[in-house]
Amino acid sequence: MTQPKSRRRPPLLQALAWFVPGLIAVALAGLVAHPLTLIPLLLANALTMAAVCHAIGFDPEPSFTRTVLRRGAAHLVMFTAYAVIVFVLVAWPMLALSQSHSLAATLALAATLVLALAVLWRPWPAFGLVFVWDDAYPEQHDGSWIFTATLRSLMFGRHLAREERFFTHFLPAALSLLVLAWGAIALSGLYGMLPSELRIAALALYGVLLLPLGCLVVANRTLRTLLCAQHDRHRQRSAAAPASARVAAPAPSATLSEQERTAGTPEQAAALLAATRDGDIERALALVEAGADPATAPPAGDRDQRPALMLAALLPDTRLLRALIAKGADVNRASGGLTPLLAATRDSWHGRAEAVMTLLANGANPLAADAEGRTALHGAVLSEEPMVAAMLLDAGAPINALDQGGASPLAVACRAANWPLAKFLLERGAKPAPANGEPALIAAAGIADDDPTGVKLLLKHRAAVNAVDARHRSALIAAAAEGHEQIARALCAAGADASLADRHGSTALMEAARAGAVGIVQRLAEVQPDARVRDSHGRDALTLACQSPRAHADTVRALLALGAEPKTPGSDGRSALDHAAATGRWDLVALLDPETPLPASLGDAAISSGADTPAHLLDALRFGHWAIVSGFAARVREWPQSQLAQLYLDLAQPGQSQARR
Repeated sequence: MTQPKSRRRPPLLQALAWFVPGLIAVALAGLVAHPLTLIPLLLANALTMAAVCHAIGFDPEPSFTRTVLRRGAAHLVMFTAYAVIVFVLVAWPMLALSQSHSLAATLALAATLVLALAVLWRPWPAFGLVFVWDDAYPEQHDGSWIFTATLRSLMFGRHLAREERFFTHFLPAALSLLVLAWGAIALSGLYGMLPSELRIAALALYGVLLLPLGCLVVANRTLRTLLCAQHDRHRQRSAAAPASARVAAPAPSATLSEQERTAGTPEQAAALLAATRDGDIERALALVEAGADPATAPPAGDRDQRPALMLAALLPDTRLLRALIAKGADVNRASGGLTPLLAATRDSWHGRAEAVMTLLANGANPLAADAEGRTALHGAVLSEEPMVAAMLLDAGAPINALDQGGASPLAVACRAANWPLAKFLLERGAKPAPANGEPALIAAAGIADDDPTGVKLLLKHRAAVNAVDARHRSALIAAAAEGHEQIARALCAAGADASLADRHGSTALMEAARAGAVGIVQRLAEVQPDARVRDSHGRDALTLACQSPRAHADTVRALLALGAEPKTPGSDGRSALDHAAATGRWDLVALLDPETPLPASLGDAAISSGADTPAHLLDALRFGHWAIVSGFAARVREWPQSQLAQLYLDLAQPGQSQARR
């Protein structure tokens, strides 16, 4: 972001002379009471805004006439559009109030004025940016320069307005714009609300006091927002940079050899790539000014095939990126399947908002995707804040785009448990289950931690609780496979169907049994699922529990209570009892069939001599070696209570709930 260019303030008398055109336009509106007098009042606003910015010394243009013709035109377009919005909102309440001074009409007018104020919530800085922001008018542009300046100011204004400065910045500027727009409408004589003498006095007050003061407030708040954003960025960079690097880093050298100064030489291209890779911005800028090709790319044999523009998009300082674009670099040129915009939105927890804004403002295509179908928005949703994602969406990035795996940006955010970005996407209209895509609810249920925040958020936004993915797995099956009891409880409370099976025939009960998630098994038992259902390999939930190293006695008890049959053989001819005996889980064998004879020397068979120590039991519990644990059943009765208590405390860590049971 470029800071607003300031110049020396002009003398007072010269500054006052610039307000005369605006006053003349207001005077023309007072000659006759006709709806067309709204035109000179709108023109007076643009003229006065130009006079204010020129008078305070923050106008990038060299003359007042150029300011009016170049920057005042874009402001006139935006202010006219806002005046139309205000007129549409307040037309009926003002008409009703002019006919009958009732309380209902007054309240309706107040409500519509508040709504007109809310319209400025994001775009309010754009009205001042067209005057004080130099980059509103790029050196190269296609089409109408008024449209280009308006669009760039609106996009950048939405970016600046995302900082929470409601009372200090938004409210004063928005109130000023609303007063100026509504005042112009009311004074145009559309409803004949004011007598002729009173209207002339109101026009004089409007032109002499309200118009200059309102324009000054808008310009001042816009400049303050620009300076605050610049200050915040510098502060973040200073906090992130190591103190030693800030103190000891020497100034980069911009001395160039004769070959590096010669445009088009291989030495110049190699020097530009080397300086960009090293972050030597001053040297790289000097090479660009010396005529280095802005499309410089590495030779075919180089390990790093990223061109100079892509490398510049990854730097925290965007001066080089802006210089390369100004020299004609193609912002949509792909290298290795990536465009500079795709590269800038990846692998950054804090996001590269300045680089993304620069690329988008200069024509970068937000629809471009890499070889795997991932768009820039797929990478931006992994950032800490939604700033980059907001800019991409404002530029037209598809919010429900699917990669080759069927994942939408919302699903990617849910996989990463990035709930602030997931909430932002949902509020912007992202679909929880796009057509032919992975439901975001399944991604949120299969995360690493048992955190139901994302699942509850998606369910609040009407995500289908029984939606399935390409493998026919539901969110409940995914949560059960990971052993996430809290997530499973949230899904069951929302009406998840426990009888659903994936394409291999696995149900949520089977996955919970395999994971040893006794809490989920007990929760599913409340809906009485069929525990004798088998998957495509002929295994039921009890068989899977006996095969799993993570299952324990409580899981088996819950499955037996549901009617699981321990002696019924599967497709391999072996029953759950056979699998438990084959793995040495004699504690489970005793539960499945108390009449089955156990080995006479169970402890000696399971534990070698000298290994019957608390440390050995602790390791077996931590790593889920339940066959070894079952051999300690008799030995632990002889250990002192304090030793058993210490074992329990040693297991008081996340992920050791099964061992504690």
